[in-house]
Amino acid sequence: MAKLKAVILAGGAALAASFLAMPNLAIAADLLPPPPALEPAPPLAAPEFGGWYLRGDTGLGMQTGAKSIAISPNPLIGAPADAFNTFYNPTTSAAGLFDVGVGYQINNWLRMDVTAEYRGGSHFQVLEQVGVPSTSSQFADFYRGSLSSMVGMVNGYVDVGTWYGITPYVGGGVGVARNTLSGVTDTGFAYPGNGGGFPTGGFLDDGSKTNFAWAVMAGLGFNVTQNLKLDLGYRYLNLGKFTSGISHCFNGTGQNGGFAAANCGGSGYTIASTSNLTSNDFRLGLRWMLGDTAPAYAPPGPLVRRY
Repeated sequence: MAKLKAVILAGGAALAASFLAMPNLAIAADLLPPPPALEPAPPLAAPEFGGWYLRGDTGLGMQTGAKSIAISPNPLIGAPADAFNTFYNPTTSAAGLFDVGVGYQINNWLRMDVTAEYRGGSHFQVLEQVGVPSTSSQFADFYRGSLSSMVGMVNGYVDVGTWYGITPYVGGGVGVARNTLSGVTDTGFAYPGNGGGFPTGGFLDDGSKTNFAWAVMAGLGFNVTQNLKLDLGYRYLNLGKFTSGISHCFNGTGQNGGFAAANCGGSGYTIASTSNLTSNDFRLGLRWMLGDTAPAYAPPGPLVRRY
């Protein structure tokens, strides 16, 4: 009996100790570690530039083409069958250019703009020879003048991608070009074949011609600030043809005021290109984005705690 009592007393003590420890277990359950801190949501992907922009460019156009020149009316009409009319070394020098425009960035890779451009400072010259071998007659005229253009273009570009703040692009454009040949002078000599010769010359009125124009281009855009981009580009531009105005030829007798269209064989003439004027343009420009271009951030999600 004594042993049975001892066992009962030991079991009661253990049971009492268990009940006394239960509050401590509940307190320990309430002291779970705090949830991890929530990190801010990453920014949403947004176009590097978006919306409207203004642009301006300056540069140099290495003008080529226009290698075929003609005179109208044809001076060979009524001349002997062996008569010829040849133009030598038609040349157009480099032109300075400046343009301004407005455009829209459609998405990360596509944009369009409209530009108005002035090109000037180019000099034009060509030597003309008219000969009639059967009569030993030779006539030469050296024409010099200035060539300028007003160009309006609608352009589209594909931005290939951006690496280290540099964006390569390619593009193309269509529009109109109004080419003006001005200040043309004519210095010449005539040898009619009778043993004598004399100087000739005069000037031509300014003339303009409007043509369809087109261009292809490529370049690099450099991020200067969030809203400002520097453009370094190349463009091949086809400007179409050009023409002079009516000629006024010199008459040593002073008739018709000394210089008149009537002195040019009875009527005035014009000179014009019969092939298109083209140019390899090298341009430096700026694009300024209008409005705020900062990337948008996603709102934080609901707070979720797990235990």
